[in-house]
Amino acid sequence: MKRRFTLALAAAALLLGSTQLFAHDDKIHKATIGEVAAATADGLDLKTKTGIVKVKYSSKTKFELKEKPADKAGVKVGERVGVIGTKLPTGEIMANEVLLGVPAPAATAPKKESHKH
Repeated sequence: MKRRFTLALAAAALLLGSTQLFAHDDKIHKATIGEVAAATADGLDLKTKTGIVKVKYSSKTKFELKEKPADKAGVKVGERVGVIGTKLPTGEIMANEVLLGVPAPAATAPKKESHKH
């Protein structure tokens, strides 16, 4: 149930074009969504609207794809992911969870101008 709530929040944020949202957990953690700019065995660089965020993995970091457990080998440069974790004093994020396969935000149609004569 918590996973579905988290994914619903992620989808809502994507529709609104946001790169951050709050995930439901015992503690409130920020989820950051973006594109993987670099990936190593220890973490990744996440490209967001505001810049590059360094993400670190721990032995407890969980990886998920379509609500099923995944492997960190699934983290590929250019893919969109969501990271739920704790922001460290250094500005890096210690990942509790990495959500793979996050869809790109829906493009918004330009507003039509009304012409009054």
